Amino acid sequence: MGSAPESARLEHPPLGRADTLIREALAVGADASLQLPERLRRMALLARDTFAAERAWIATAEPAEGEHSLTEVWDPEFPGVIQTGESVPLGALQPQIEKLKQEGRPILFVDPFPELGVEGREFLRRYKVKACAQVVSKPVAKGTPWVVGLDYCRAVPAWGEPETSLLEEFGNATALVVESARLLQEAEQARRELELVFNTQREGVAMLDREGRVLRSNDSYQALRRVTPSGTRCGVETGCPVGSDLRGTECAFEAARSAHEGHAIALVESPHGARWIQCTVREVVGYPNQFIHVLRDITEERLLSERAAQQARLDSLGTLAGGVAHEFNNILMGMVPALERLRRAESGDPLAVDLLASAVERAGRLSRRMLALSHQHTGFVGRAELGPCLHDIVDVLRSSLPKNILVELKVEGRLGWVGLDATALHSVFLNLATNARDAMPEGGVLCFDARAYESAGAPWVVVTVSDTGVGITETEIRRIFDPFFTTKPLAGGTGLGLPLVHRLVTEAQGTVAAVSEGPGKGAAVTVRLPIVKDLQHVVRTDATPPDIRIEGMRVLMVDDEALIRDGVAFLLRESGAEVVACGSAEEAMAEFAASETPFDAVVADFGLPGENGRAMLLRMLSDRPDLIAVLASGYTGTEQFADLRTFGVAFFQKPYHVADLVRTLATSRSSRKT
Repeated sequence: MGSAPESARLEHPPLGRADTLIREALAVGADASLQLPERLRRMALLARDTFAAERAWIATAEPAEGEHSLTEVWDPEFPGVIQTGESVPLGALQPQIEKLKQEGRPILFVDPFPELGVEGREFLRRYKVKACAQVVSKPVAKGTPWVVGLDYCRAVPAWGEPETSLLEEFGNATALVVESARLLQEAEQARRELELVFNTQREGVAMLDREGRVLRSNDSYQALRRVTPSGTRCGVETGCPVGSDLRGTECAFEAARSAHEGHAIALVESPHGARWIQCTVREVVGYPNQFIHVLRDITEERLLSERAAQQARLDSLGTLAGGVAHEFNNILMGMVPALERLRRAESGDPLAVDLLASAVERAGRLSRRMLALSHQHTGFVGRAELGPCLHDIVDVLRSSLPKNILVELKVEGRLGWVGLDATALHSVFLNLATNARDAMPEGGVLCFDARAYESAGAPWVVVTVSDTGVGITETEIRRIFDPFFTTKPLAGGTGLGLPLVHRLVTEAQGTVAAVSEGPGKGAAVTVRLPIVKDLQHVVRTDATPPDIRIEGMRVLMVDDEALIRDGVAFLLRESGAEVVACGSAEEAMAEFAASETPFDAVVADFGLPGENGRAMLLRMLSDRPDLIAVLASGYTGTEQFADLRTFGVAFFQKPYHVADLVRTLATSRSSRKT
């Protein structure tokens, strides 16, 4: 398209502005603010005024899709095709353009225009053209060549070599102007694409000067730092990695200024909570006074790492607890037969014997909790009705906590049964209550709020234990289930209570989480457990001599602990069995192979020196599939014994009652006879 005619005209003679034409043309090309149509209009205006023509126009020498692009300026007395609205018949002028290309220099065409066809001649005469000077520019790179035309309508100009050379130079300058417009357009498109990529990065990226001022930054950087786009200092005054709202690490920018690169990780307080930010500052190669500053939110990565580290700590603690529980169970197992012997002998104080038996039973439950902490599944299926347990726990707390702590219990309807026994539930909620008590040294309210609900079609129960105490910081909340982590003064806590809570609840397929609105605003721990079917408890036999006898049964008793081996063997003999006791798998295999009369049953401990009890039983059962086999353990989970169940092997968790063992042996013998 063309533009309205300009009223200002330079005076004749021609070439009045020849000394400044090319300089002004190149200035048009260098003006990045101009779009291509305006560039061409200004170039046409320069040509018209410099060469004193009535009209000047610029068009593509090679039409795209059959059309030419045309820019035109004119004298008001001699309007051009754009002013009249006529279509541009440059196709008719194509022979003229081809001649220009062949010539390679400007040509002055003069009426009667013998170089053109009839249509071309009529078109020029219709617009009162007496002479027309034209040139085809040399294409720049892969650009399109352009035609620059000067229409003289009053008279044929005096035209010589100076005019020809200047128009040729101007034509080439026009091609440069067009090419610069194309390059600027591509550069602007590339800039926009880079800007889009820059601002959609999750990492915060900024360019800094040597003083730490932000020269340019993306949206993520501004969001992470909560700063304006530019001019902000990069923490140089405070010595922190990315601003004064950070704490606790060396300034990465200061390190980069002295060593070309710096790194830091810091905890940032943000409206969405504390976030871990990784900060990297590098000097830009080749630009010694500029630095790239990259911020990356690594909160989720650190949380995953912390969870893995927490699991590793729990596993280490579990290994320790499992080992202690194993030894503890062996000691208890040695005490159980002794207590049964005292009861059978009817000597001593019966009440004292009952108290001792009760203490052993309680210690056995404690060892099972230690095994739960160690993640060693004991084979003990624990279930309890949650509602009565909570009432019992609250009654205990109301009688034992300081009077300035009010204990409340809110229960909505029947809660149902959960996959923890009463002892485990007491451990969970008494541990939570103890922490709540310590958080309220001046008194307050401890509340248990319980209700049943459904999630994904399955029944659940949720118990929230809340207090009005000193609260918990967000940093502490992330660590409260870590083994040995405690906020209490030295010797004020072991850091094992809440890890035990976490392990018990997790083993019961539940979840536990803590929340706090901050220091001074109390805290709440929410325990969620799936509801299980009611368990019909089997009443365990007491330690009185059972009515069931195993007369004549030959039993091979294998345990490396003499206290257990001798005690159990004695009671089995009391029940009528013929017992051979061994202290190792090697000794037991020798007895098993050498015995003239086959053994009816083998009772073996898992943890034997050398070959373990499981492997020994498998060897015996391969020779004697009808053998009655019992495996006892105070340590390892029953999932390791799954293949033994196919042989009918019974499992006993230490400490166990010998009366139960006698009953199992008798029942197994009866089933084999039938």
